[in-house]
Amino acid sequence: MGLVKLEIFPRETTGKNANRRTRAKGRIPGVVYGKDRPAEKVELDAHEFGVTMVQLAGRSSIFALQQESASEEAIALLREVQKHPVTDAVLHVDLMEIPRGVPVVVPVAVEIVGVPAAAKTGDGSVAMSLNMVEISCLPSELPDCIEVDVSELELNDKIFVKDLKSTVGEMISDPEALILNIKPAALIIEEEPEEDVEGEEGAEGEEGAEGTDEDGEKKDD
Repeated sequence: MGLVKLEIFPRETTGKNANRRTRAKGRIPGVVYGKDRPAEKVELDAHEFGVTMVQLAGRSSIFALQQESASEEAIALLREVQKHPVTDAVLHVDLMEIPRGVPVVVPVAVEIVGVPAAAKTGDGSVAMSLNMVEISCLPSELPDCIEVDVSELELNDKIFVKDLKSTVGEMISDPEALILNIKPAALIIEEEPEEDVEGEEGAEGEEGAEGTDEDGEKKDD
């Protein structure tokens, strides 16, 4: 997967009021920091950032930062996104620069490929236990996802992290962690209807009603 490009702009003012003005003009305040670089206050185009996050669809967010004043693109990992608790609007983002040539540990989505025979016949289905796994790799080698072919699996077959195949990096997640299994379809047992006891209840009701008037008080004999 090629790195997603993200344009950043210098931010010269700080504080709550300044951040409100930044958002009012369609920008998101943020900060870029790293091991060998001082924290730099930046801002991003809100629309561009929103579209980019939709395109990533939950994949690890590693960007090639484009800045007019920079001599080369910096590679950065999205560390935190602060959102408004009511509107869900993005309020602030934190980006951590990754030195070139240094591997990072990131979560990668597990994607199912194919349909097992049990699912085609209705005898079973794929039960996912883990949707993401962690791998260590260079940012430029980060895969979109790790595919799992389930077309040859049978009932009760299981896939563990150790069974995954990735052409890049090193698997960090627990090798014995369960990814998925082919679960048999649940059996539906029809219960026998209970006997009708309406007549008995009615008789009891009539018997209990004798000797009382409409207000529930006992009638005189």
